Amino acid sequence: MNSSGLNNKSINNTGSDPLKQQVVSITYEEIGLFPRSFNRVFDRFFKQLFFDVENLVIQEYRFYRYLFLTTVKCVFILLFVPLTVNFIAKNYFVRPITEYYWNTHQTEIFLNSYQQKRAFNELKNFEEKIYFESLILSNPDIFLNSKDLNSSEQKIINFENIDKNKKFSDIFAKSIQNSLQTETIELAKHYNEESIEAITNFFADLISLSTLFILLLRLEIQLNITKSFLLEVFFGLDDSKKSLCLLFVTDLLVGYHSPNIWELFFSSIFDRYGLPESQTTIFLLVATLPVLLDVLFKYLIFRHLNRASPATVATYHAMIE
Repeated sequence: MNSSGLNNKSINNTGSDPLKQQVVSITYEEIGLFPRSFNRVFDRFFKQLFFDVENLVIQEYRFYRYLFLTTVKCVFILLFVPLTVNFIAKNYFVRPITEYYWNTHQTEIFLNSYQQKRAFNELKNFEEKIYFESLILSNPDIFLNSKDLNSSEQKIINFENIDKNKKFSDIFAKSIQNSLQTETIELAKHYNEESIEAITNFFADLISLSTLFILLLRLEIQLNITKSFLLEVFFGLDDSKKSLCLLFVTDLLVGYHSPNIWELFFSSIFDRYGLPESQTTIFLLVATLPVLLDVLFKYLIFRHLNRASPATVATYHAMIE
C-alpha cells in the first residue's frame, strides 16, 4: 500500500476536522531521501511568501499543542492503566482466589523444590545456631574451690550443683524444642505466603500484559502521533546531542558496561515468579540478550538513522571510537 492510500485511510478515521487530518497524515510519513527537516523548512518558506503569516503561526501552534497533548495522554494511558489494572486484579481478584485454592484444595507449602531447599537450609542454620548457644549455656559450673571447705561441705555443694544442672538441662531442652517448632511454623507460613505471592504475580502480570496489548491495538492512531512527535523532538536536536542520547541508551541498556543491571533484573524476575534462581541461567541470559539487543539497535541505526541523518551516525561512531 502506498503512502497516499495510508493518508486517505487516516483522514477517513478522523472525520472532517482539518487539524486532525493534518496530524494523522504526518504520522504515516515515511523517511525519504532527504531529512524531513529540509522539507519543513521549504514548506514554511513558501507558506510565509504566499499565505497569511499570522494564521500560519496560530495553526502551527495549535498543531504542535495537539501533538504534545496527544503524546502526554497516550504515554499516561499506556503507563498507568496497566499498573492500575495490575493493582486491582492482584489485590481484589487474583490473590483471594489463589489463597482460597492454595490453602483449601491442596496440601503443598512449597511451589517448587527450589523453595523447599531454601527452607531446609534456613532451618539447618537455625539448628546450628541453637546448638552453638546450647554449648555455651548448658554448663553453668558453680563449684567452689575454696580450701577452707571440708570434704562434706564440698559434697553437699556438688550435689546441689548437679541438681541445678539437671533442672537447667531439662528447661533448656524444652526451650530448644519450642524454638525449633516455632521456627518451623514461621518458615512454613513464610514459604506458603511466598508461593501464593508468586502465583498471584504471574496471573496479575498476565492480565496487565493483556490490557497493554489491547491498548496498543485500540490506540493505533495515538501511537503513530506519539511516535511522530518523539521523532520530531529527536530530529530537532543537533547531531552531538542526538549521538549522546544514542550512546547513553546503548551503554545503559544494551552495552557491555552494565552486566550487573541485567543480573539484578533477571534475579528479580526469578524471585517475583518463584522460579529456581540458577546462576548459570542468569549468566547465559546476560551473555546473550544484551548482545542481541545491541545488534538490533545498531541495525535500526543503520536502517533508518543513516538515511535521515548521516551526520548523526558519523558523530555517533566517532564518539564510540
